[in-house]
Amino acid sequence: MAKDIAQFIAENEQNIKRDIKRLIDIKSVKSAPEPGAPYGAGVRAAQLEAMKFCEELGLETVDCEGRIAYAHYGRQDKFIGVIAHMDVVPEGNGWDTPPYDCTERDGYLVGRGTSDDKGPFVIAAYAVKYLIENKIDLNYGVRLIIGLDEETGMSDIEYYKAHYPQPNFTFTPDADFPVGHGEKGIYSADLVSGPVGEGAVLLLEGGVASNVVADHAQALVRSAALDTLKKAAQGRSDIRLTEQENGVLVEAFGRAAHAGTPATGINANHILMKFLCESGVLEPQEQAAASFIARLTESYDGRAFGIDAQDGLFAPNSIIGGVLKKEDGRFVLNVNSRYNTAIEPKEIEKRIENTANQAGFTVCNMENSGPFYMSPEHPAVQTMCEIYGEVTGADARPYVMSGGTYARHMDNAVSYGIECPQENVPEWVGTAHMKNEALGIEHAKQCCEIYIKTFLRLQQVDL
Repeated sequence: MAKDIAQFIAENEQNIKRDIKRLIDIKSVKSAPEPGAPYGAGVRAAQLEAMKFCEELGLETVDCEGRIAYAHYGRQDKFIGVIAHMDVVPEGNGWDTPPYDCTERDGYLVGRGTSDDKGPFVIAAYAVKYLIENKIDLNYGVRLIIGLDEETGMSDIEYYKAHYPQPNFTFTPDADFPVGHGEKGIYSADLVSGPVGEGAVLLLEGGVASNVVADHAQALVRSAALDTLKKAAQGRSDIRLTEQENGVLVEAFGRAAHAGTPATGINANHILMKFLCESGVLEPQEQAAASFIARLTESYDGRAFGIDAQDGLFAPNSIIGGVLKKEDGRFVLNVNSRYNTAIEPKEIEKRIENTANQAGFTVCNMENSGPFYMSPEHPAVQTMCEIYGEVTGADARPYVMSGGTYARHMDNAVSYGIECPQENVPEWVGTAHMKNEALGIEHAKQCCEIYIKTFLRLQQVDL
């Protein structure tokens, strides 16, 4: 007889915490490729550690040429896929504890990747361990796909699809419960100004990733502008000036948020560029480029590009300017849009390019992935909603979202956890892409129960 699920989770609680820490303690932000490590040494190290602990749990692992990997249990001809990623966004600023040293605090595990996506991967792996220990007879095997490039392009899943069979059905534990059955389109590109000349701004940088509202931005401005900058910054808590040997460092402070839900953030790139424009220190070419950037980043609804729209299925369109820099004598703003079905992907590209061109900017490094939508009546979607409702007692209805997950790149796929509304969450707790990213330990145990029951019940669904 199979062991009681609650007993299994209780016996493995410390092991789950240990293995989450093993992954969190590896800084796996994408970096320059190295031999055998196309996404950099940190991501490669996290991949190998994930494979190692999956082998310890009893799964067979396969390293897919360093581009992606997987751990498998059960039959190979029919299987359920779970895809989670080991790469993380940069840590950003303001952490209370070291982001790459998983810390237990107030009943939470704290560190970059605890909720996005290393913690969920470990939880899913222990759900498979339950199947292994109890020798459950499976109609579908289970394959844990170890993603390595989710945060910066998802080239990993494209490689997997080109070389390995897709699961019969896939979920990614990289969003909210109960079930995400649709995702907005995602557009990103660099908007590059014309030459701004040898003006006041010597260096410029803001933000940490395309898909994160910038919480910090800074510019190094020529020393001669010090008095003017001081006057402009009087009474400002979101601007800080620091005299340096080679200029004046102007820092702007905002609040980070995911590009899919940007209204919860405050864009430091906008604060910085608007401040510089209003200070009067910029030369004419700088002023023109900075004013355009300030206008583009003033709101998140896409009005500046003419892409604000609603379709009745998804939330209204949005766009952020997540990363800002000066490069080769030009200002560069990376924009990231989440758009619904009201505008075709090609039309999004056209409107953003036209807006940029009118201000003398060009569009470079453009990527665009259209929306996806699965019927909420799909039997797997219905089953997963039922399980979530049974375990939590919550009203379980499938939803569509503005975030982007691996589900959009797979056939027959959805997102499934691990985020969900929770009571009495401490104010310091951060979510994905935010400072103090944290995973509640009791919540992790509940998620493990959900995934165990999901693996068991999906065995009876025609996938």
